[in-house]
Amino acid sequence: MPAGSAAVYRLESGEDLTVRVLEPPLGAYADLVEYWWRDIRGPLVAGELADSSLDRFVVGELAGEYVGSMTYCAPRDTRDLALLEMVWTRPDQRRKGIGRTLLGHTLGDFRALGGVAMYLCTTNPHAFALYTAAGFRPHVGDGLRYLAPGQEDFDRTYFAPAGPATVRPAAWGDIARVSALYNQPEPGWLIKDYPRRVFRGMRYESHYIRVWKPASEGRGLALVLENPLRRVVGIASLVEVDSFYEQHAQVLDFWACPAYLGQLPELVAAITEQADQGGAELLEARVAESDVAKRQVLRASGFAEEARLRDRLRLDDERLDLLIYSRSFPRRTRPAHPLASYYGARPPFMRPRMSPPRRHSP
Repeated sequence: MPAGSAAVYRLESGEDLTVRVLEPPLGAYADLVEYWWRDIRGPLVAGELADSSLDRFVVGELAGEYVGSMTYCAPRDTRDLALLEMVWTRPDQRRKGIGRTLLGHTLGDFRALGGVAMYLCTTNPHAFALYTAAGFRPHVGDGLRYLAPGQEDFDRTYFAPAGPATVRPAAWGDIARVSALYNQPEPGWLIKDYPRRVFRGMRYESHYIRVWKPASEGRGLALVLENPLRRVVGIASLVEVDSFYEQHAQVLDFWACPAYLGQLPELVAAITEQADQGGAELLEARVAESDVAKRQVLRASGFAEEARLRDRLRLDDERLDLLIYSRSFPRRTRPAHPLASYYGARPPFMRPRMSPPRRHSP
């Protein structure tokens, strides 16, 4: 359905639900639709992220009044993967089949655009029943995945070798691609993304906001490996420590599908080179002692084991060490960001009112 067009469905209540598919900028709907990723809500509904991301808002109305919606986001250039988020029905309008109707329309719209796999998460048993009835199946952790008809071979083929991958900056529109990359069991590393505390068997979706947003603001870096089919097969991120006194340190993590693990050293080398050029002094990475392949990539990229936290990780009845790897660059003389740009800094209007500290005589 083209953005802006409408379809009408008869509900169990006998009412007619008008369903519209909207894309940012949302205009009059910007303040109506549910969208609880607050860090990016403003620019997204204003259409500022539309260059890389296809965000489709499927909105339901009864007698012209907004009663529910859901949103899916896909890469604008391929539209093959998507995340389903922000699923909401107005409480006084529930049990009429609005959610089921919107979901059916959403999946049809996704398939019509060439959609292959859609991901979501839920811990709500009623929502779980709704999604599984529509064809979603449990996947990783509390995540579910929908595969379009004819895509039953997705797991074997999507991340298969397709020629050498290239390194490029990550974009907001990569969120579904990166989620698909993480939301699979392989490689079997215990730690997927330590700064975001994503471990084996845990899905990865909104975590990407805490990678991409700092990078977009100049407080970190995010690079991906993209193969010739425009599939993201690896990612590396560096995020500054959120402290004025530690801003010279950045925390690294990275991940790749098994077919492209061999290119991780290239990806890590690229992000460390950019960090050095950007003024970073210290890079750190945390890795489980059992994640041997990940440790090998770090050593090949110039990192060395700096510390070992004994028995820090628990895996069933086993205890594993958490290792800290680091790499240093030349020291810089000035901080990149002023104290006032961090939480807890004294606002300017307070400073003239503060008494200077007393000096005690020896």
